[in-house]
Amino acid sequence: MSKKTLSESVGDQDPFWTHDTFLFQGNFPYFRNKPIPVRGKIHTSEETYHLDSFERDIRPIETLKGSRTYIMMHPYVMEPILTFTVGLYNKPKQYADQEAAIGETLSAPKREGVRDMQIGSAQAWYYHQDKIIEIWECFLDSRFSKHPFVHDPHMQKLWQQLESWLVRQFPQARRIITPCNDPIAETIEEYEEFLRSQGFEPVAKAAFGKKTTRKTGTQAEVKLYNV
Repeated sequence: MSKKTLSESVGDQDPFWTHDTFLFQGNFPYFRNKPIPVRGKIHTSEETYHLDSFERDIRPIETLKGSRTYIMMHPYVMEPILTFTVGLYNKPKQYADQEAAIGETLSAPKREGVRDMQIGSAQAWYYHQDKIIEIWECFLDSRFSKHPFVHDPHMQKLWQQLESWLVRQFPQARRIITPCNDPIAETIEEYEEFLRSQGFEPVAKAAFGKKTTRKTGTQAEVKLYNV
């Protein structure tokens, strides 16, 4: 029987991500409801844009051509890396009621550090001429969220912390807009109810919006790369 150690390694910090910030403390059934910090990796970049007038139904932006900042955020948690030793049989063992076994575990799992585990996604833009933040999407994966969203404290905290970060990053912003629906919701009514619970109201045929608010306080954040 030969021995082999199974493990996974963590790569160096990817320069694609320009910021890393604490979002909230989560209690997910996936992690047996143990408190776990949720952080966000954030990428920003500058770009020019050109919108068609019909897009104002979902994107109520007055300036159809200009410059905007793109924001991508990946919420994540730190997941332990576990290694264990297995012994490989020289010849697989045959069993009548299951597939052949090629080996067996020889040691208990051993923690060898941590790795980032993405648990959701968010995308947004800041339109400089109109001073508007557009949140295109912001959600947690199905393993980490529950329906209806209006009763999911983690979805609420995710939106609140993203909004807070965006307003701090773009203090000139006067309004936040967002589409009135997202396929992650079971119905459009569920999604609209959630948006209303976050202070949004209809501002266009297919968009919700609200004025920005600024909160005082500090937040742990690391700027990873200057752009």
